[in-house]
Amino acid sequence: MKHMISKDLLFDLYDKCLGSLDAPFRAMGEEVARIAKVGAVSFWMENIGAPGALVRLGFHSDIKQDELAQEDHRIALRVHKAQEEISGTARLPKGTALAYWGVPVVSGRVQLTLIFWSTKQFSQDEVAGFRSLLTYIERLVDVVFSSDLFGDRRVTRELQMAQLMQRQLMPKLENSKACASLAFRSLPAHELGGDYVDVLSYPKGIVGLTLADAMGSGVPAALVMLMARTIFRQLIKSVASPSQVLSDLNRTFMSEIVHLNTFVTQFYGVFEPGTKRLLYANAGHVSPLLLRKETGEVAPLPSKGVALGVKADAKYPSFAVQLKEGDILVIYSDGLAEARNEENVQFGAEGIARTLLNYQEYDADGICDGLIHDMFKHAPIQQDDISVIVIKP
Repeated sequence: MKHMISKDLLFDLYDKCLGSLDAPFRAMGEEVARIAKVGAVSFWMENIGAPGALVRLGFHSDIKQDELAQEDHRIALRVHKAQEEISGTARLPKGTALAYWGVPVVSGRVQLTLIFWSTKQFSQDEVAGFRSLLTYIERLVDVVFSSDLFGDRRVTRELQMAQLMQRQLMPKLENSKACASLAFRSLPAHELGGDYVDVLSYPKGIVGLTLADAMGSGVPAALVMLMARTIFRQLIKSVASPSQVLSDLNRTFMSEIVHLNTFVTQFYGVFEPGTKRLLYANAGHVSPLLLRKETGEVAPLPSKGVALGVKADAKYPSFAVQLKEGDILVIYSDGLAEARNEENVQFGAEGIARTLLNYQEYDADGICDGLIHDMFKHAPIQQDDISVIVIKP
């Protein structure tokens, strides 16, 4: 690759990227890989719902190695943490050695992480060419994030403020034994999301966990979720049984929000780290999945109950599950399982189960990232809010 890049190549890069309304970074990755003559390219951005965690925006690879995606994530985290150019050789589990070059992409509006991969070592001349190309990539990233490329998803100043407020409502995991086995991620499909994740600290290390999903998406769903969260926080004053909490929540919900003609699904559980026991109830939410380390089997938790706001006298029975060390419990919103690829095939419970088996040696944080990574690998275009809570005692 020459240090000077021809205008024709740059024109193709800008044209392909800005011409892709649905996935500009996927198009950018493909063109950048062609211009730089590398085997794979990825773009990463920090997850606004979980600082320090990364979300892959685009990934193009001509290298046929299944393990590359996980290694790409590991190198991206290193570059993001170091905030400087990093290069070297990574050896994949099957013994294949791949060269990588990673660098922060600092534009005027956002900061990304860029990773190049190749089956052969990069020469000094190639690296110099990458640095030259980086200047144009930074300008293009600025154009993408400042243009009307995303139509009505363009963030206005008011939405940015609302976005900030919504992020501030996300729970803060404290440095405790309980929270060491917990992790969560929440990715809105639009500027504002209709999912709600909360982690509550009770005496004796007991932890309350909830994940809720309002009907619809975007601003309307976010407003309903804010109201539902306010009611939930007012009701949760002590370690009450999940059954009682959801029953009280539904009664209040029916009287306060019934005129909005909407509903909310919600899972609420109380986890005791000492005994590894989870007591829970479910209001129409998708059933969490449990991976048993001993058998390697993945199965949904039993649950029963209609969504909040549907039936005034609805009952929400409590269930209990005994976890063991190394088991993995995933509580998630339907946006994760219902993510569809270009063939209209859902990621599904099967995709979640595969990811749990592949990432079962990781901690809760790593499993969260694995789920998000595998989902985006299956369906690069996010169409619904996605939230995940992982417990690994």
